[in-house]
Amino acid sequence: MHLKSYIASILLTFFVASAFGQDQPVVDENSSKKIIPNLSDPQAVEYAPSISADGKTMIFEANKGGSYKLFESKFVNGDWEIPTPIENVNNYGDSTDLIGGPSISFDGNTLYFFATIGFGNSADIYYSTREKTGWSIPRSIGAPINSDGYEAFPSISADGQFLYFVRQNMEGPQDRDLRKLDQFCYSIYQSERKDDGTWGEPKKLPYPINQDCEKAPRIMADGKTLIFSSNRPGGLGDFDMYQSTLKPLGDWSIPVPLNFANSEFSDQLPTIAAQGDLMYFVYNNQDIYSVVIPPELRQFVNNIVQGKITDADTNEGIAAKIIIRDALTSNIISEIDNNPEDGAYTVVLAAGKYYNLEVVKEGYSSFIKSYDLRNVKIYQEQQQDIALFQNVFLDVSVSDIELFEGLEADIEVKRDGAGAFFKKVKTILPNGTIQIALPIGSHYEFYVSAPNFKSDLFSLDLTGLVLYRNFEKELPLTPEKKQVMINVSDLVNNSKVKSKIILRNKDRDERIEVDGNSMVSLRVGDRYEIEATSDQGYAFNSTNLEVGKNGDTNVSLKLLKLDINAKLELKDILFESNSANLSDISFIELERVIQLMKENPTLKVEIAAHTDDVGSDNYNLQLSDKRADSVVKFLMENKIDPERFVAKGYGESLPKVANDTDDNRASNRRVELRVLGI
Repeated sequence: MHLKSYIASILLTFFVASAFGQDQPVVDENSSKKIIPNLSDPQAVEYAPSISADGKTMIFEANKGGSYKLFESKFVNGDWEIPTPIENVNNYGDSTDLIGGPSISFDGNTLYFFATIGFGNSADIYYSTREKTGWSIPRSIGAPINSDGYEAFPSISADGQFLYFVRQNMEGPQDRDLRKLDQFCYSIYQSERKDDGTWGEPKKLPYPINQDCEKAPRIMADGKTLIFSSNRPGGLGDFDMYQSTLKPLGDWSIPVPLNFANSEFSDQLPTIAAQGDLMYFVYNNQDIYSVVIPPELRQFVNNIVQGKITDADTNEGIAAKIIIRDALTSNIISEIDNNPEDGAYTVVLAAGKYYNLEVVKEGYSSFIKSYDLRNVKIYQEQQQDIALFQNVFLDVSVSDIELFEGLEADIEVKRDGAGAFFKKVKTILPNGTIQIALPIGSHYEFYVSAPNFKSDLFSLDLTGLVLYRNFEKELPLTPEKKQVMINVSDLVNNSKVKSKIILRNKDRDERIEVDGNSMVSLRVGDRYEIEATSDQGYAFNSTNLEVGKNGDTNVSLKLLKLDINAKLELKDILFESNSANLSDISFIELERVIQLMKENPTLKVEIAAHTDDVGSDNYNLQLSDKRADSVVKFLMENKIDPERFVAKGYGESLPKVANDTDDNRASNRRVELRVLGI
């Protein structure tokens, strides 16, 4: 007989011998042992159940249709649903192939099983991964786990680092009675995943695990509890189930028979979810049963954390690495991969420790969360969906370091070590802000400049763990300044006059007060209105200055001594065309007039208004009278005694310059103060 057919024949005979060759046993009514509705078909054998860590997915083999294939059921609203065949796995070989011994990973993302696929092959271990449309086409796990011999009944640890499985026990059982039966016996092996992701050379577990005929190892969610089936002396009959615990020094405890479920019939292939209170197993080689586990035999208390890892912008699942660390030592406890299709993951954490869960993916942000389970005594499930992002948002705010005003600034961005800028942006007024999107994975340098301000730079490192998406940077820039000398002197004799200078920046909210005949630091590129006043019997004077970058800047202001008949021409006293209504700009100069009158309470003046020669003499005379009256009205509204001034219009009779050009005519349209008394 061909090897594959021989093995399949042995296994099929072994699976169903007692199921269809004997009367069915009667389960003790006082036992918690019970058959699972919907999973058990009276016309078929259900075998080798495997359950996910959250207890919501079960995969098993059944011989529906004549050959053993795999089926999947979901636990919904307190019941197991009608199982459905896993077509991509079942259809991988031909109708004569045996597919069995499934073991779903604790996170539900990988399915391990064995199969006799291909001409001349013995049983080998395969695996399939969960995809959006179902389980993938099987792939062989390969050497060194698979060999020319028999490998079957795989079981993966919760952290994905250890694979347990069976090989044929070539030495045969030690028990004399079992030797007489010439049974096809197995031994349990373990393979550890290496740093490069490949599997290491399998090692046979020592006594007391391997003794005679062992089968179907299941490593529990805690990574320390091994349950398996064994036909060994001292059992209740046929295969019984046993439990052993990995001790701190690395050896296994004496297996304890699980007699709360074992019987004189074959009891085998146990599987337990992370909650650890209920065990599923195959009773009498035919049906899947469940049984409540006594508290003293339950594995270590576990908690599970599960959810999906997705792209924050697309909401699509992404593949990532999940690292579990001891929060107190930072030592890595385990590393697992999530499902790349939908991002689903499940992490099993043994109670009694303090953990850090870290999620990393190249080109994406990271995620870190602590789970303090040191005082946890019960099983818990925690949902933790994680959204990772590929870029961060940097909100830059550029302002004036002195005035705290937002600036329109240029920001050039380059990666550390790069020769060229890869992004150039400009901040937006009034707040001087801009948001910059930056891909994760680089160290960035930012060069910030604004006209007439000193440039500055800063950096942002996105090469390490990036946990937050939004960053802020406030960058105050220092204005470039120039020293300006303001000279104030007598209009007639050019002698220095003790005075006060007020500088008003026309481009921003800045006001400076200094003494006359002194240096002042002014902003390059800005325009200033400079006003000089004196309490030494002088009229005010003003001028405008735009501060340039180059050349010396000196400002000279001549002040008029307040003598009888002295004339002070008022600047920027403007009227609408052919109108006596003052324009808004006129009020600045008129405020100076008010201040002058207040500082010199005995001063009496004439408000003299003049026009150009456009229009008739009589019209211009009347217009000038009205304009002089407008100025007087403003002074009176500001509580200047009307006895201290008179209004007079001179029309075009006293031109300052010839009315032969537009500029000259503009000069002739003026208002003057003539001192009448001091």
